[in-house]
Amino acid sequence: MTIDPVSDIKARLPIEELVGQYCQLKKKGRNFVSLCPFHNDTRPSLQISPDKGIAYCFACQTGGDVFSFYQSIEGVDFRQALLDLAERTGVTIERVAPASTTEKDEKARARTCLEAAISFYQQQLKDSKKAMEYLTKRSITPDIIDEFQIGYAPDSFSDTYQHLLKMGFSRKEILTAGLGVQKELKEEKIYDRFRNRIMFPIHDQKGDIVGFGGRTIGEDDAKYINAAEGPLYNKSSILYGLNRAKEAIRETKKIVLVEGYFDVIACHMSGVTNVAAVSGTALTDQHAKILKRYAETVVLCLDQDQAGREAAERAFCLCAKEGMQVRVVTLEQKDPDETMRKDPALLKKILTEGSIPYMDYVLSNIASMDLTQAENKRKGLERLLPLLDSLATSVEKEHELNRAAGALGTTEAALKEDLVRFEQQSVTTTPEKAAEAVSDKEKQSDIFSRMEIALGLFLIYPHERSFIKELIPPKEGFADALFEALKNAPNEEKLTLDMLDLPEDYLERTAILLLYCEHHEFTNWSQSVAQREVHANCVRANRETLRTVQREISGKLLQAQRQGKTSEATKLMNQYQQVLKLAKKAS
Repeated sequence: MTIDPVSDIKARLPIEELVGQYCQLKKKGRNFVSLCPFHNDTRPSLQISPDKGIAYCFACQTGGDVFSFYQSIEGVDFRQALLDLAERTGVTIERVAPASTTEKDEKARARTCLEAAISFYQQQLKDSKKAMEYLTKRSITPDIIDEFQIGYAPDSFSDTYQHLLKMGFSRKEILTAGLGVQKELKEEKIYDRFRNRIMFPIHDQKGDIVGFGGRTIGEDDAKYINAAEGPLYNKSSILYGLNRAKEAIRETKKIVLVEGYFDVIACHMSGVTNVAAVSGTALTDQHAKILKRYAETVVLCLDQDQAGREAAERAFCLCAKEGMQVRVVTLEQKDPDETMRKDPALLKKILTEGSIPYMDYVLSNIASMDLTQAENKRKGLERLLPLLDSLATSVEKEHELNRAAGALGTTEAALKEDLVRFEQQSVTTTPEKAAEAVSDKEKQSDIFSRMEIALGLFLIYPHERSFIKELIPPKEGFADALFEALKNAPNEEKLTLDMLDLPEDYLERTAILLLYCEHHEFTNWSQSVAQREVHANCVRANRETLRTVQREISGKLLQAQRQGKTSEATKLMNQYQQVLKLAKKAS
């Protein structure tokens, strides 16, 4: 007997295990909850049910089984989710229908090209005395070189390109992989993007290669060159080293954010592995959302120059808006790389024990200024306002307002007035922000109809199924299918999904409906309460159905009257009166 690969994957990969790779889970009874990774969540809205194999957010209405969750969080179609999860669980897929376009094949080929480049650059590093000497001077050991797959791009305009051509890759594939540069579209010649550089492979969160970063060892004005934006590499969503850091982040609930490739490596060499760096850009809101999936706290360890301080303030604003705790460490040296070379044990101690809340750090800096000078007070205010505006909760904001007013030597009322003015100036009304402003309860109200909730209660309390005859039968869709399945289900004290004759397309929605009922605490009623509530929900479902029918008939009646169709209008009026009588009975 052959096992369906979808069922096999679900059996091998518990939903809580998959979700736990992206979110921090908290136990709640038999289930888990988490802040939702799909919207700007400030309270745990994602519900994870191991029994039902479902993870679902009732605020943004996203999630489902392991496949639906993976598709949503990784932005892939079902075919790719099946392949990825099969590889992860060791399930053999004998045959998968080919993708409808060649886009995924092109991406796969570009990734293979990048993997070939890793091997080429590693060999070039072994053959280059000056590149090895450069790394030795920076205290990079052979073990670290192997672990991070560090390589060297030769000082040539075409060595990499020619090597990849010989390996069977096409011009287009090399360009798609971001390893070649075509200066003009009409120009035939392709140049190597990276020349005379130490090469760092960049991976996405899953550990798949997406590009390279290169550090010059010559006199090039551009110290670093990063992969070009393309089908694989999106600098706004890539954090260098995150794929290696996920396990340590889950253990510590913290992530250390540094600036560069060598800084990440230096932290690993000192024994700190919950570390990542932005790649080719400043921290973005997308980066912050990714960080929020994995950690409660971000520890900023950025360069001690002006650019580093500005980057830290930006990082605080983005991470605080996501509800994260933000801390900071300061180093005597310029960055973690220099500190590690001087004293690896000291770097580890500072990163693990030496952080302070970022607001403490800023307020301390402001307090050290000569605030008798109006200009300094204004500078301090300008620095504080965006930080205060970024705080996710009113409680935090009020607490920090009080402290900030004390540091500035002003009243809390005056500072609050400036903050309100700042907030009004910085607000931009967009459809996305308007959507975010809708309360969770409002968003949840249209997930399931009254009819669907009533049917869900029959699943939980099958001994009350005698009430099902009181329902006005739904006409179509999920409610109709579930209604028929319940009518024909066996008379058992407990009903499970496998006892229902439901189309496969509706099984996941039924599981989500049960999770919804559980989330709203409909599942622990006594027999008398269950009887009362099941009956009440049937009444509500009928009212909703009748209101819908009334609206439909009313619309048709108005149209018939406008078109002068007297007989049809009379017929519709009679129908309307009948529905009205039923509606009064249901009230």
